[in-house]
Amino acid sequence: MLKVIEINGYPIMIYEKDGEEYKYLAGCPHKQRPITAEGYKIDGDYIVCPFHNAVFSLITGELVKPPNSKTPCPTDCRLIRVKIINGEVTFEGNPFIPKMKG
Repeated sequence: MLKVIEINGYPIMIYEKDGEEYKYLAGCPHKQRPITAEGYKIDGDYIVCPFHNAVFSLITGELVKPPNSKTPCPTDCRLIRVKIINGEVTFEGNPFIPKMKG
């Protein structure tokens, strides 16, 4: 199950499986667009970005299939993991607010 919440202006997606929660910034690192925009797909434990069809693991955050784009993914292209402790949010990487174009 996937749900999206917003904390401090950042969309956070929470994937639940077998009693575990995996939290990531709901932005595709390829072009910093909203990965949960209309047309995204969940396929098993993977999320498919609706813009260039890049596929990421919802368990590890790793890129599984590169985007169908002339522009390559940046180095270490992966979802940005989020930790929420006592209401405080920290990111493993540089967070961004996803934009439809940018």
